[in-house]
Amino acid sequence: MNIQKQINRICIAFDAFMRSKNKNYPNGKIASKTILIVFQQIFGDAIVIENSLVEYTKLFPKAQGYKIIFLANPSVIDFMKATIFIPPDILMEAVDFKKFLDDFIYYKQIVKKYLNVSNILIVPGTSLSAEIFSSANNARRKIGLIRSIDVNKPFVMAIFSRIAYTEIVRPQKEDMMLQRHRLLIHYLGNKKYKAKLPKLLVKESVIPESHYCVLCPGASKMEKCWPTGRYAAIIDFIVDKYDMDVHLCGGSDELKFEKIIFSLVTHPKRVISHIGKTTFSEWSAIVQHADLVLGNDSATMHLAVASRRNAICIAGVYDKYQFFPYKVDTLEKNDKLPITIIKEMPCQWCRTIGYYAGFGNTECKNRIHANKCAACIDAITVNDVKEKIRQLMNIG
Repeated sequence: MNIQKQINRICIAFDAFMRSKNKNYPNGKIASKTILIVFQQIFGDAIVIENSLVEYTKLFPKAQGYKIIFLANPSVIDFMKATIFIPPDILMEAVDFKKFLDDFIYYKQIVKKYLNVSNILIVPGTSLSAEIFSSANNARRKIGLIRSIDVNKPFVMAIFSRIAYTEIVRPQKEDMMLQRHRLLIHYLGNKKYKAKLPKLLVKESVIPESHYCVLCPGASKMEKCWPTGRYAAIIDFIVDKYDMDVHLCGGSDELKFEKIIFSLVTHPKRVISHIGKTTFSEWSAIVQHADLVLGNDSATMHLAVASRRNAICIAGVYDKYQFFPYKVDTLEKNDKLPITIIKEMPCQWCRTIGYYAGFGNTECKNRIHANKCAACIDAITVNDVKEKIRQLMNIG
């Protein structure tokens, strides 16, 4: 991190801390029926929250004078509009949460824009940016869906996790994110709401063949990424055993995986890469019509679940259960839970306990610093994945 960015972050943290001590709440003339939902999360999280969006409009109905403003990163808003149903009563507004933490001028602009806007602020999943936003805002009620375990390190994160909210909803470690959203909805007033699978907007196929596999070798962080060479071995297995082409999905920053895969597979002509080439709508359509979707804990896997595809996710135990394995309260007709390949480790929940993956495991921490996958991901073998593919495809 350069010196200017460090200075910016210090100024932002100090300003937010001081604002949290100022009880200058908006008076009764301010838009007390405006609800701010601060969603600083990424693509996969945006799919998981889909069912909750409708519930917010029921809890805070427009007919009773409520106005719901949903704040998210610009790309996340574009992704949500292309893939899931957004209730028309929810106003989507863009905030660059990364810039919010790095640029003091931008931070001040955003803080000023949302001062005196709402008496109720909701954070359905915390992070440092969300907690600084909440700390700097002057809503009377600041309701946070927090972690299952209090963060003690790093120091700044620990401080803001304690001062950001006036009310908290704390899940159990074993609760999956769909269940965590259910806890928040219950807290807000709907005790009958049940956690269920999200659904995608239906897209027409953009792939000419009727049978194919989608593989996502990337993820938001390298610690989540199963070694690419092993994916190459799985691609050869899928082509040889099931005679399916394999379509690669991912963002433009994941092109490095494409290069490695094409250099290692035996059947490169059976591999078609869409990495960095598709719109959000095309990406969703490719996943929706696949016979099998395989990959790391990533948005592609959440797209697969939300379109009821056969899916296998390679996941770690750094925040076990938070996203994979999937857990719901109720399954509807044609619902399919993904198969999750996960290795039990004595250091599980490390990111829940210590905020960063690798906490408490020096070897794993060193791997992650070297830009490798976490130890619990590395423990998963090619044969582990082949076994689950056979199981799911119902072929011995």
